[in-house]
Amino acid sequence: MEKHWLKDFEEDLAKWRPRWESLYDEGVPKNFDYPDYPLKYWFNKWADKHPDKPYLLMGDFQMNYKDANWTARKLANALLDLGVKKGDRVAIMAPNVPHYVLSLQALYKIGAIEVPTNPLYTVPELDLQFTDSGTETVIVMAGFADKAIQLMKDSSSPVKRVIVFQVPSAPVEVEKGENIYDFNQLVIGASESEPDIEVLPTDIARLQYTGGTTGVPKGCVLTNEMIFSQAIRTSTWTSGGFKLIPFDEMRTLCAIPLNHIYGFNANVNICLYTGGSIVLVALPTPDNLLEAIKRHSPNLFAAVPAMIIGLNNHPDIANSDITSLKGIFCGSAPLAVETMKEFERLTGGRILEGYGLSETINILTVNPVFTLRKYGSCGIVWPDTDLVVVDVETGTKVIPRGELGELIARGPQVITEYWQNPGETANAVRDGWFYTGDIVYIDEDGFVFIVDRKKDMILCSGFNVYPRDVDEVLFAHPKVLEACTVGVPDPKRGETVKAFVVVKPGQTLTADEIIEHCRKSLAPYKVPTLVEFIDAVPRTSVGKPDRKVLQARK
Repeated sequence: MEKHWLKDFEEDLAKWRPRWESLYDEGVPKNFDYPDYPLKYWFNKWADKHPDKPYLLMGDFQMNYKDANWTARKLANALLDLGVKKGDRVAIMAPNVPHYVLSLQALYKIGAIEVPTNPLYTVPELDLQFTDSGTETVIVMAGFADKAIQLMKDSSSPVKRVIVFQVPSAPVEVEKGENIYDFNQLVIGASESEPDIEVLPTDIARLQYTGGTTGVPKGCVLTNEMIFSQAIRTSTWTSGGFKLIPFDEMRTLCAIPLNHIYGFNANVNICLYTGGSIVLVALPTPDNLLEAIKRHSPNLFAAVPAMIIGLNNHPDIANSDITSLKGIFCGSAPLAVETMKEFERLTGGRILEGYGLSETINILTVNPVFTLRKYGSCGIVWPDTDLVVVDVETGTKVIPRGELGELIARGPQVITEYWQNPGETANAVRDGWFYTGDIVYIDEDGFVFIVDRKKDMILCSGFNVYPRDVDEVLFAHPKVLEACTVGVPDPKRGETVKAFVVVKPGQTLTADEIIEHCRKSLAPYKVPTLVEFIDAVPRTSVGKPDRKVLQARK
């Protein structure tokens, strides 16, 4: 049976694509050619071309491409000696430190599949991820090794071996025993030759697990070619066709966790294409970010709003030079306009708000650098990527421009499957389109405006309330520093709107003032009935407001 709606999707794209493509910056092509090489080819290429160029920088530490490649080769051979094979799943469990990147490059060399893991996960959370992925090897920073070792001792866990590395600033004594290995000792004893393992562009490189701590985890299957297609577009777009940041001068500020797709794509992945340098920040406090900028002069910064807010309000910011930052990519949550303008004033750079998911290797849309930017929008669609807005109920009807619906996407960076999960794959991937679960509208210029997640929607007296609508109004109050809205149970309305508010330092504010402020801009059913003042909005590891934590507050 012919699915007529697929033709409707194509007609919608044909009608609107010329408009958004007309807004691409000079030097950004409508379509890219993607070289047919695995990820390891690119790292080897740069190590051969400029061996002495800095690859990893962190505080006083610096490692050039030659030494990084030598270490990655030796670790790769050590893994082979331990029995790790092409296609085996290997977890990396660490913050943003050099060992993480070196381990990743070692896995690329032998075709092992990285399972990026949040080191703050509890043992049950780790068990869910490792069991689902079939992870047998864990490379872990010493401070988190006890959790991996505990799982290894559990006969029901697939974990067979744990490789532990120390960082000089925080040495930790680690249990010794069978199948517990020291990272440095393995590297010292291994061959330094390039492993003779054929890795194809179509081979899986990464299982990126979606967020959440309950239920069955979902591993996004990301191949070498999918990942690299995103490297080319990300570096070209965010540099304004390399007019804002020249190709051979890319130096990224890596503050987003590398275990998150955003941190990985905007740092390690970009530098695979450009041969750039990575400035690592393990703990992205305003102090640490400012120190890294002053010391290493990065020019590309992948940030979340909390980082930008923190730098804007740093007590030493007026006396600090952060003008090395030319391109600032901001995602995960909306950025208040005044916050954006202030950071651009301080840096002289351009903030590019964007949008993507783990399933799309971080990016589907970004605001252009030079042509046009619309505040409140996460930009226009990426080259070689298609977006359509469809009805929430069936997912088959094209929604007119300016009206709300669910965003669906396809492109070379978009997943075709979840790891060994045909049920969830069938729910999310239909007829070649990925259903994002995000409620959006697209204007006639092609700019996408994210309203909310389907799952975060508040059903209040039969009306749909999108928390971000309320958040934006709250952010507009001159005394509000941060805000986050959630739905909480209500005996009469089903759910009611509750606002959590962080007041700017030195200011005072009451719940009545907040409610009155919202009444001026929101329909009555959207106005918060409850207001709670808090010291800070809880956030996930990548900086998104953690609505689950707020909903659980009593």
